[in-house]
Amino acid sequence: MPTARVDLMFTSSAVVVGILAINLPFVVLTLQAVIEGIDVRLEEAAQGLGAAPGRAFWRMMWPLALPGVPIAGILCFILSMNAFATPVLLGGPRSHMTAPLIYWEFASDSNWPLAAALAFILMATTLVLTTLANRMIPRRYRG
Repeated sequence: MPTARVDLMFTSSAVVVGILAINLPFVVLTLQAVIEGIDVRLEEAAQGLGAAPGRAFWRMMWPLALPGVPIAGILCFILSMNAFATPVLLGGPRSHMTAPLIYWEFASDSNWPLAAALAFILMATTLVLTTLANRMIPRRYRG
């Protein structure tokens, strides 16, 4: 009995899976750094008072690590927004993401004004989000 063929290449799903696979380590490492910055004695105290390791994590460590979640999200969004190779290779040459669109407007369509405006919007958005993430970092993580 023949099985149905599933096409993944040159689809939006392929781009989402590819970008997720590339950006997930950055999110995990960001959250790992935040969690490792929390004093270990707090977790030991929670476990010493009878909390199971999972409960100690979700009730004590995770709320203390929550300031790192938006920072990880902003980092992931910036990396996704500026991605060029992944959308082109997995989504096809005309994938609908900002970086490939800028390239195609510049190289193929010779629409330099639109490409420059899109590049400025991409750069300004990246700068604003980076500044926002930098201001969101609590003082206890600095220095």
